[in-house]
Amino acid sequence: MKKYRLPLMPMIWVITCLVIGVLVGIGLYSYSSAEKAMADQFNQEQLVLVQQAAKGMENHLATLRQTLTIMTRIPEARGLAREGGEEKLKALWEACGGSFDFLFHVGERGNPLSSYPSKILEGLQGETFRLRPHLEKTRIAGKTAVVHTGPFPGKKGPDPAWRFGSLLILSPIFHGPDLAGFLGAGIDFKKVYDRFVHPIRSGARGSSWMIDGEGRFIAHEDSRLIWKDAFSARQERDPGLSSEKIDWIMREKMLKGQSGTGEYESGWHLGDQGRIRKLIAYAPVRLDGQIWPVAVVVPYSDVTQLVWGSFQSSAVLILIMAGVLLAGTYVGHKINQERVRAAEKVRWGEEILRSQNRLQALFDGAPDAITIVDRNYRILTVNKTAQTWYKRGLEDFVGKLCHREFQNRPDLCVNCPAEESFRTGRPAFRERASLVAGGTKYYLQIFTFPLRDRNGDIVEVVEYVKDVTAEKELQQQIIQSERLAVVGRMAANVAHEIKNPLGTIVLNAELLGEELDKIGSERTAECQELLGIIKSEVDRLLEVVEEYLQFARLPKIKLEEGSVNEAISDLFLFLKEEMNERKILLVEELDPNLPPVQLDPKQLRQALLNIVKNSFEAMPEGGKLTLTTGQRDGKVQITISDTGKGIPPENQELVFTPFFSTKHGGTGLGLSITSHIVKEHRGAIGFQSYEGLGTSFTIRLPIAPSPRPAQGEEKPAAGQP
Repeated sequence: MKKYRLPLMPMIWVITCLVIGVLVGIGLYSYSSAEKAMADQFNQEQLVLVQQAAKGMENHLATLRQTLTIMTRIPEARGLAREGGEEKLKALWEACGGSFDFLFHVGERGNPLSSYPSKILEGLQGETFRLRPHLEKTRIAGKTAVVHTGPFPGKKGPDPAWRFGSLLILSPIFHGPDLAGFLGAGIDFKKVYDRFVHPIRSGARGSSWMIDGEGRFIAHEDSRLIWKDAFSARQERDPGLSSEKIDWIMREKMLKGQSGTGEYESGWHLGDQGRIRKLIAYAPVRLDGQIWPVAVVVPYSDVTQLVWGSFQSSAVLILIMAGVLLAGTYVGHKINQERVRAAEKVRWGEEILRSQNRLQALFDGAPDAITIVDRNYRILTVNKTAQTWYKRGLEDFVGKLCHREFQNRPDLCVNCPAEESFRTGRPAFRERASLVAGGTKYYLQIFTFPLRDRNGDIVEVVEYVKDVTAEKELQQQIIQSERLAVVGRMAANVAHEIKNPLGTIVLNAELLGEELDKIGSERTAECQELLGIIKSEVDRLLEVVEEYLQFARLPKIKLEEGSVNEAISDLFLFLKEEMNERKILLVEELDPNLPPVQLDPKQLRQALLNIVKNSFEAMPEGGKLTLTTGQRDGKVQITISDTGKGIPPENQELVFTPFFSTKHGGTGLGLSITSHIVKEHRGAIGFQSYEGLGTSFTIRLPIAPSPRPAQGEEKPAAGQP
C-alpha cells in the first residue's frame, strides 16, 4: 500500500502562518511591555527633575531667609526701629544687591511704617493683604520665617501674573531682649516659580503646577485656577470626570510631604480638552514647617507615541520576515542546484571572515584608541580601547558626529586633523586635552590617515589617538617640584630672618610687662592692653613663621605598623574642648575591624589636623563634622566631612597649591603639607565640595602587608587550618 504524503505547499503555508502569528503575538506583548516600561522610566526622570527643582527652591529661599536675618543685625536695620524711613530701607535693599523685590518695616504692634519702593506700603496696609497673622507667627517663633501670601501688593491690571502672589520673609528686630519691630522682604512668587519650577518640562507637552499646604493652587498653567482649592477646582471645571485618583495623590502623598510618581485622568492640558491620561511626578518644598508640593505632569500619549513609533518598525520587520519566509519557500527547490556553487562561496566567505577576524583582533588589540569617520564626520567604528575610555558600547558611537561624542561640540573642532586629512589627502597630527568618561581630563595625541576607494577618492579617515597624560603629568610634576624647591628655600630664608627679631620683640614685651606690673598704676592699664595686643600679633606672626619653616623642611616620615583609629582618637581627644566651644558636633563612624597600616602617627595626626582646622573655619556658626573609616578596594579609607559653606568651583583646583588661601591671615600651606604627608605614606587624597552644603576629604592608605612565614617554616596544606 502506498504511503500517503501531505502536499508540500499547504504544509509550508500552515507553518508560515503559525510563525507569523507567533511573531505578531510577540510584537503585541513587546509593545505592551515597552509602553509600561517607558512610562515608568519617563516618570522616574520626571521625579528627578521635580526633586531637583524643589531642592533648588528650598536652598534659594533658605539663602534669602539667612540674608534677611543678617540684615536685621546691621545698624541700618536697628535704626529702623527707632526712626524708620524709606531711605534706610533703600540702603538695605542696595546692600543685598536687589535680592528682594521690596523691603518694608513693621512696628512692634504690627502696623506697616515704611517700605521701599514706597508704593508697596499702600498694598501692605490694605485689608486684602492680611499681614498681621504672619507677624504674629513670627513674633511667637522669635526668628525669621518665610510665608506665602495672597496677590502681590500694589499689582493690579489685566495681567494674570499678579495672581501668583508674593513670598514674604519676616524677621524680628530686637533691642536687647525686647522686640522692637519687624523687617520684611517680599519676592514676586512668579519669579521664583519661573526660575525653578516652570522650566522643568518633560516630553513634548509637559507642564508643572504647585499647591500650598492647604491644597490651593499657587501656580498653574491655567491662571484661572490660582488661589482656588485644587480639589474643588477640578470638579468645577470637569464635572463629568472623576478626580478621585489625583485627589488621593494630593491628600495622602503630596500634602504629607512625600515624593513619588503616579498617573491620573484630567479634562484639560495646555488648552486641550477631553479625557486625558497623565503621568505625574511630585516632590515637596519644605521651609519653616510648611510644605508646598510641586508636580510635573505629561500626557500619557507622549510616551505611547514614542513606543508606537518603535513598534511600527517592528511591524514592518515582521512583514519583511514573512516575505522572506515565502520567498525562501519558493526558491527552496533550487537550493540543490546551487549547492556546489554555494559551498565554494562558503569557503571563500570563511576565508574572508578569518581575515576580518584577524584585522578586527589587531584593531581591538591596539593599546590606543582608533576611530574611523566618513566625509560627514560620522563615526563608522571604534576599537575596544576607545570604548573602554568612554565606558560606552560600539552602538553608542556608530552614526554619531565625532566632534559631538568626543569633544561635546555642536560644530567641527577648531583646527580639526580629520578635516585637514580630507582636504589635503595627507596624514595630520594634533595634540589637545579632552574629557573622557567620568569627566577625567586626558592629554591626547591625535594622528589621522586618509583612506581612499578604488578610484583614488578619499572616503574615510582613520583617527589614531594616543594617551600621553602620564607623560604630561610627569613633566608638570617635575616643573612643580622645581618651583616648590625654590619657594621652599626662599620661605626658609625669610622665616629664619624674621623669627629671631620676633623672638627678641616677645622677650622685650614680656620684660616691659613685668616693669609695668611693678608700677601698678591705673595709668598703665592702657599700656598693658596695647602690650597685650603686640604680644598677640607677634605670636600670630610666629605661628606663620613656623608654618613656613615646616613647609621649607617638609617632614621626614618614619613609618611603622599602627592603627588609623588610634591616631584619630588621640587627635579628637585633644580637640574635644575646642569643638565644644565652636558648637561643632562630632560624629565618629570608625570601623572596629580596620586592618593596620604603615604610618607615622604624629605626621598623620598633623595631616588630619590641617583638614579639621579648615572644616572649623568653614563652620563659623557651628555644624556637624563626620569622620568615617573603612576599607575600600584593598585600601584603608578615612573620610572627613563637614556641613560648612563649601569650596567655590573656581578654587577647587588650587586647594593643594602652596600659598593659596582665601582666609584672612592664612598662609595657604596647611593642605599642601597634608598632601605631602599622605603621599609620603604612599597614599592618595581627594575631596568633593558643594557650595552651601559642605566639603568631604578622603584619604586612602595602603594596608600593611601580612608578615611572611619564616624560612623553613612549612605552609599549611590546602584545606587545612
